[in-house]
Amino acid sequence: MDGIIASPHRGDDLLHGPGYPQTWFPVCLARDVAADTLAGIDILGTRVIVYRDGGGRAVVQSAWCPHLGADLSQGQRIEGHVRCPFHHWRFDAAGACAHIPTGDKIPPGARIFTFPAAEAWGLIWAFNGATPLFDVPRIPGATAASLAVEATLRGVRRATFALATSNGVDFQHLRTVHGLPTVAPDAISVRAYDIEYEIDTASYRHHGLITGTNTFAQHLRVGGRDMFMLFTGAPIDRDRIRSFFVVGVPPADQDDADQRAALQALRGMAERLIGEDEPIFESMRFRRGVLVASDRYLARFFKYVAAFPRAEPPDA
Repeated sequence: MDGIIASPHRGDDLLHGPGYPQTWFPVCLARDVAADTLAGIDILGTRVIVYRDGGGRAVVQSAWCPHLGADLSQGQRIEGHVRCPFHHWRFDAAGACAHIPTGDKIPPGARIFTFPAAEAWGLIWAFNGATPLFDVPRIPGATAASLAVEATLRGVRRATFALATSNGVDFQHLRTVHGLPTVAPDAISVRAYDIEYEIDTASYRHHGLITGTNTFAQHLRVGGRDMFMLFTGAPIDRDRIRSFFVVGVPPADQDDADQRAALQALRGMAERLIGEDEPIFESMRFRRGVLVASDRYLARFFKYVAAFPRAEPPDA
């Protein structure tokens, strides 16, 4: 199902530092998690379980039972709990052990880590840490109510996602790889947890936003039409990522067929852009080489990534 190119990635460790960035990572498509789903997802060098609690909210937790380390994704949902497949210990949506069949007293350490989780833009997200440092990525110029969106799992590829995210400020590659007549902004705003810019020309308007180290979203206005895209992904391990993208258009007032056609066209554009980048990223050996003046925003992005907080996920 997922095509992976098995070529080793070595070289510059800027994007392969200790731990993983403390940012929001997409775990899966929201539509793939039904009320009775218990799914196991490999992410951040470990495995998590994903399901919905009694109120329909997404829950993301460590998949490893604290008893002997059984994989909870092989278990069952029982009376609102996750039941371990091995000794049938049960855990609630907060991660606490709620039941041990033998009747033994529940030890204080009988817990699984519960990641901060959110559902947005058709994706379920988890934050790498106990407390989020910032909000779930947004799409500039849009709210959930203002867009009709379609989220897509692109698949697994051998790459480092922060490098793919650098595309958001690599304005040279828009011309050389994609053949787009674009210009660089006069300035970009680099903050602790995001990077933002706007380009306003006579023919188009481009509002770009990088959140964390792994999500690039943009609002394009061309010929009176508004188009919204978000590209994101999460490391499976040090060399592989699972990538997603989201496209959005303003909801159609009357004709759903027009809305579907607009989403399909925008999805085709996103697929083309990703398809042109993928062979390059999957085969390259990244290093911070000889930079030139036109790379000034790339250099600032690399500095931003180097300073970004990192941590090993619990139970990795």
